[in-house]
Amino acid sequence: MQIRAHHIFCIQGFIGKGYSEQFIDNMENIIEKINSCNLLIEVTNTPDCICTACPKLKIIDSQSENAKISPIGCEVETKVKMLDRKVADSLGIDFGKHYLYSEILKKLKYIDEEKFDNICSECQWYSLGYCKKRIIGI
Repeated sequence: MQIRAHHIFCIQGFIGKGYSEQFIDNMENIIEKINSCNLLIEVTNTPDCICTACPKLKIIDSQSENAKISPIGCEVETKVKMLDRKVADSLGIDFGKHYLYSEILKKLKYIDEEKFDNICSECQWYSLGYCKKRIIGI
């Protein structure tokens, strides 16, 4: 399963709220799947299985069978790629590499408040504190 690097943090803080019911259902299904077994995760910095239900994802020709993700990706792709890079660097993981989900969770133990704030303070969900509480316990 491909997961954007920053979604590793998002998965930890997700509480069933999001952009839409479709997004929430998709995220809940993905979280259930990765928590039910020790999946092999391919870390990416491009749209992943979570992005497919996000309204900010740019789709070309969405009304036809030929619908596909725009090369632009997300409406805020530059910002999202920066988040991906920060998370990957902080966890010591590389794009395109595969990791057991349990290995990634072990790496989260080394994220402190300063690192977390540096990575996530510009995220629209940051002020709610869900991710921070679940990742570093504050």
